[in-house]
Amino acid sequence: MHKILKRTAAALATLALIALCAAFTLFKLIQKRIDNHAPHLVARNIPAADLHFQTLDGNPHALSDYKGKVVFLDLWGTWCIQCVAEMPTVQKLYDHYRGDPNVQFLIVSRLDTPTKVERYARINRFDLPFYVTRDQDIPDSMYLHQYPATFLYTKDGLLAAQHAGGANWSDASVIHFIDHLRAN
Repeated sequence: MHKILKRTAAALATLALIALCAAFTLFKLIQKRIDNHAPHLVARNIPAADLHFQTLDGNPHALSDYKGKVVFLDLWGTWCIQCVAEMPTVQKLYDHYRGDPNVQFLIVSRLDTPTKVERYARINRFDLPFYVTRDQDIPDSMYLHQYPATFLYTKDGLLAAQHAGGANWSDASVIHFIDHLRAN
């Protein structure tokens, strides 16, 4: 009986190691795909729905609070593999505009607690402006049936572009698009 338990434990440990290696490989493949995939942003300039969200310490905010600034809004979650894979490129884009008073980043997590988002940011050394929201606070027009869902808004509060799925947000085409929004 003791030998059977040892063999079973060894087999389970081997399977767990194989599964972990497969998950890591899958994550790296998705991350590589994202690094090679710049989002295709097409200017739309349509009225924007108002999203309500909270800081990680519970202070309420709304998208409309940021009228007068170009807004980069990313709806994501720590549970979403594409969201996690693209986050380093979001950090690079944020670093590019860090300190620019005309550009606001809103990295809004859904289905996560503030504690989980703080832990994720700390472990991965992200210093993005993270927020949380509840599903009932997300307007229907912002459900793109895939996450992450990213939105860019003009200084006038109009929806300039949206993208569903992971992408390389540090690509030069994104910087050019945001710079164009800043200039107008």
